[in-house]
Amino acid sequence: MKAYLQRLNPATGMVWYYSLQIQRDLLGRWQVIREWGRSGSPGTLRQVPYDTHEQAVAALLSLRDQLTGKGYQVVMQEGLRQDMAGYLKEMKNEPDS
Repeated sequence: MKAYLQRLNPATGMVWYYSLQIQRDLLGRWQVIREWGRSGSPGTLRQVPYDTHEQAVAALLSLRDQLTGKGYQVVMQEGLRQDMAGYLKEMKNEPDS
């Protein structure tokens, strides 16, 4: 799962990017990998581990929503459905079997 967002400053023409993706590490945990910076320069990279895939997806969607609230626009996303947030809410309400 990936999402790539950009924000353009029309006054300066600078483009800021934010890349989000989910990958599984060698220990079986799920990582949300974030990279951000100014276009054309090396970005800052951070990884946050999660125990389950659902937690990682929820974190990625939350980050994406926070960034769009700050003016970033989603220019590319893979593996993320528009209704994924609703899907995750439904999964949390399921009784344990």
